[in-house]
Amino acid sequence: MKETFTTDHLDNRHRFDAWRDAVCSRLIKAEARQVQSGAFSGSFGYSMLGHVDIAHHVSQTALVWQRTPECIRRHPNHDLYLGYVRSGQGTLRQNENQSRVSAGDVVIYDAATPFDFAMDNVAINIVHLPRQMIEKEAPAIARLAGKTLDLSRPGMTSLKQLLQEAFIFHAECENGFLAEQFANTLINMISVSVNLQKSDDVLKPDLYSRVVSYLRQNLQEADLTMAQIANAHHVSPRTISRVFAAHGTTPMNFVWQERLLACRKALAEGKARNITQVALDHGFSDMSHFSLAFRKAFGCTPSSLLRQTES
Repeated sequence: MKETFTTDHLDNRHRFDAWRDAVCSRLIKAEARQVQSGAFSGSFGYSMLGHVDIAHHVSQTALVWQRTPECIRRHPNHDLYLGYVRSGQGTLRQNENQSRVSAGDVVIYDAATPFDFAMDNVAINIVHLPRQMIEKEAPAIARLAGKTLDLSRPGMTSLKQLLQEAFIFHAECENGFLAEQFANTLINMISVSVNLQKSDDVLKPDLYSRVVSYLRQNLQEADLTMAQIANAHHVSPRTISRVFAAHGTTPMNFVWQERLLACRKALAEGKARNITQVALDHGFSDMSHFSLAFRKAFGCTPSSLLRQTES
C-alpha cells in the first residue's frame, strides 16, 4: 500500500518539520535543516514492492541531511540505501568520500556510519537495502558509501530503467507473487551493478569487510569462536585479530556490540515480549552478564526498555 505526504495543506511555519518527520519515520533517522529560512514545499511517498521498501522525496529548497554519531547511538541502523537522483543537485560525504550528485546519478549511503548529504531542490528515489540481505550478493557495497556509481559500467543503464519502473509499479494491483519477482529482480540488478563497478575494492572486498559480513550473519551462534571465524575465511586466528586491531577492536568485542544492538532494536521495536528469549536468540547465554552489558552500553536495563514499548 502506498503512503503519500505533501506539505501543501500546512501553514508554512510547520511544513519543514512535518516533512522531515515523515521522511525520518519511514526511511532513516537523521538530522535535517534548511540552509536558508523561508518558504518550504515538499512531498514524500513510501510503499512496499514485495519485500523491499521504496520511497521518494522532493524538497523545493536547499537543505542538509546529517546522520551524526549521536544520531547513530540513539537510533542504531546498519542498513544501506540506494538513491536515484531524479532532479536537482547536491553533495554527499561519507567515509572520506565526497561526491557531487545531479540528475541521473545513483548513490549509495550507509546508515551505520556518519554522513552529510546537502541537497538543492532535489527529487530522489530511494531503495532500502537491509544489510544482511544485500551484502550476501554484493559483499563490498559499503565501500561505495558516499560515492556515485559509475554510470558507464555494465548494468547501470538497465538499473536506472528498472528504478524508474519500480516507482510507478502498483504492487497492490498486481499478483503478490509477481510483485515479489519484481522486487527480487530489482535487488539482483542492484547487486550486479554494484559488483560490476570498476574499483578493485569492490571486485575484491578486503578481509575485514568479509569477516564483518560473516559475523553479522552468525550473531545467533552462542559458541562462535576465533577458530571458527578464521577457518571460515581460510586464515589464521592471528590474522583475524590483526585485521580487527587495525580498526580499533577485536572480533569478539565486535560480535558482543552487534548482539547488544540487535537486542536493543528488537526490544525498542516491540518485536519481543520476553527478555530471556531475545538474549538467547542473539547469542547470549548468561542473562546476568547480558543485563549488565546492556545497561552499560545504553544506560538502561532491558526490562525498562521493554516496559516502555508496552506502555
